[in-house]
Amino acid sequence: PHPVAQHLGTLDGRYGSAFLDPPWRELFTRSEAPPSEPFSVAGRILSFVAGAAVTLPLPVAEAMLTCSDKFPDEDSCQKFVPFVGVRAG
Repeated sequence: PHPVAQHLGTLDGRYGSAFLDPPWRELFTRSEAPPSEPFSVAGRILSFVAGAAVTLPLPVAEAMLTCSDKFPDEDSCQKFVPFVGVRAG
């Protein structure tokens, strides 16, 4: 699983049991869609959100990207991209 998902699973046991179990991983790592959905994806998400009782303190950061054109006389632009900071490893 993705490092952010693993981190959330360590912080919230309900998240881990809902989204890091083998059937969930198997469903989303397949190269083709299954012939029938083994469980309700929307139902699992709604159940998790409905039972949420706490807000997790996650480190959120922002990266600034500077875009410049090929011509030096044109102005460059800056974009800010937010992300959740999780240290993997």
